[in-house]
Amino acid sequence: MIEIIPSLPARTLEELRAKTGSVVGLVSTFQIDVADGVFVEARSWPMNPGDAEQFQRIVSGKETLPFLDELSYEVHFMAHDPEALLPNWISAGVVRAFFHVEARHDFNALKAIAQQSSIELGAALKIGTPIEILDTYREGIACVQLMGIDTIGAQGQPFDERVIDMITAVRARYPDVTIQVDGSVNEVTAVSLVRAGATKLAPGSYVLSSDDPKAAIDTLKHVTILN
Repeated sequence: MIEIIPSLPARTLEELRAKTGSVVGLVSTFQIDVADGVFVEARSWPMNPGDAEQFQRIVSGKETLPFLDELSYEVHFMAHDPEALLPNWISAGVVRAFFHVEARHDFNALKAIAQQSSIELGAALKIGTPIEILDTYREGIACVQLMGIDTIGAQGQPFDERVIDMITAVRARYPDVTIQVDGSVNEVTAVSLVRAGATKLAPGSYVLSSDDPKAAIDTLKHVTILN
């Protein structure tokens, strides 16, 4: 069965708490998008000025990520130098982390941190990035996240159909890799994404801005099972 993992670049911890609360009991994993305002134009929690003290309370264990006893978390770094950010997120409790191959990064450092903490490491690719670049990373990653939108960092962007060819190419070149798609996932696009070879879907506004998140999630599950 296709796994549904809601995805959010939260503006505040309060927004993250509200949105995760709306899907507790409906999904097992939630993706936090971390946008640094440099690699992407947008900036999200906890990268805003004034967020550091709040986030450090979570990192230190004085507080926890919302509903941590009911949800697993993964983090999607839309940021440069993810190896500098990853240790704090591991302390916060994430089980998986995606870094962008297009961002400035130290892959050896990322691998070492992930291996020491036993979290899964994944590579994320923007639309148009040649999938052959994954040859460099294949031995150190457990999964690949492809973006379904051209401009990343904010929700509500239009679907970019070029991701379909990227999924097909990744599936052909790396048949055993887990393929996740983030961006413009809805009841229409989900069908094409799964048919192309995606095994995990990370919807954003389709679920998290819905008046009925449960119905939205159920719809995604239904259409992907049928197709």
